[in-house]
Amino acid sequence: MDLSFLLLTIISRLDGERSIYAGLHLLRGKRSGQTLQDVEYYSLKGFFCILPKLQTEVFDEAVDELNQAGYISIKEEVVHLTDKGKEVLHTLPQYQFNGWDYRGREHVFFSRLSLIVQTLSHFRAGVKSFMPMQNDYEIQLFVKEFLLKQGRLDQAFSTQLFQQLQQSIEQSGMSDEQKVILVHRLGGYHKAGWTWKQLSDEMTIKPFTLTLYYIESLHMLLETISQSSQYPILTETIKDIKVLTYLTESTSKTKELFERGMSMQEISRLRHLKMSTIEDHFVEISNNDQSFPMEEFVSSIDVDAVVAKSKELGTKRLRLLKAEFPTLTYFQLRLILGAGSKEGAEWKSNQSC
Repeated sequence: MDLSFLLLTIISRLDGERSIYAGLHLLRGKRSGQTLQDVEYYSLKGFFCILPKLQTEVFDEAVDELNQAGYISIKEEVVHLTDKGKEVLHTLPQYQFNGWDYRGREHVFFSRLSLIVQTLSHFRAGVKSFMPMQNDYEIQLFVKEFLLKQGRLDQAFSTQLFQQLQQSIEQSGMSDEQKVILVHRLGGYHKAGWTWKQLSDEMTIKPFTLTLYYIESLHMLLETISQSSQYPILTETIKDIKVLTYLTESTSKTKELFERGMSMQEISRLRHLKMSTIEDHFVEISNNDQSFPMEEFVSSIDVDAVVAKSKELGTKRLRLLKAEFPTLTYFQLRLILGAGSKEGAEWKSNQSC
């Protein structure tokens, strides 16, 4: 796994529709209206916010690699996949990131797990005072409460945790490389977890690639634990790891006012926000709320027509669709594209409920 090839997959979905930096904003998890739309329109939820601290220089380097290899071309700031890039695309793996649901909180999960393993390891050795490998107070408090709730730190409990961890890792479907990375990042009594440098040297894999493997493996493990009843101990460790709300704080306030019966204009005046901002909020709400009353903003006939035309033209660019549907506003088109982009979803009016 390599950042440039990961980026190639993202570009293949944005092909000819966005600038190259749409990919950077996506990987960083930028919560702008444009990026949140792209996530929905182009089925990119898995990649959202998997690298929140990705440096522009590192991103540019990956883009240069794709350019020099002839896999992409950039014309008038819009990125295109070349025929050579399309050929390579078929050789790439199906990535199993779930950035939309975890947004960096997979690291919180692993911090909890590693401190639990370290604590149990020391207690088994008869050592009850040690320097925790996690300095974060919230992590330490969580682990303390977790272990107190379990009520025992004996050999049997350690064995149960080990068995659940082993089985869930196997069930997750992660690769052998990912298993090695994940396990070696854990530490214990008189044993520190391996550093990225140590793993890179031992596995002859670039540190950045190791990080991608690691993040994907955590997403796979979290999905496995959350979807099974076989891992009750581990289930306790993933509490509150998956995001509870997909809306920004500002959008949540707009949603609350809308649900109280206020119009978009009234919300704009009350919150001293531009109508364009309120429109961004409504598009975000409609993309994340199946019960959003779409019929208040656009007819089902227009929805069907725009979705069909979008598929016919092979585009979700607003400017092109606006030319096809001049009577619809950009706001209406954005709502429709969001509804039409949901995987397996069909737009339904609440009026039929």
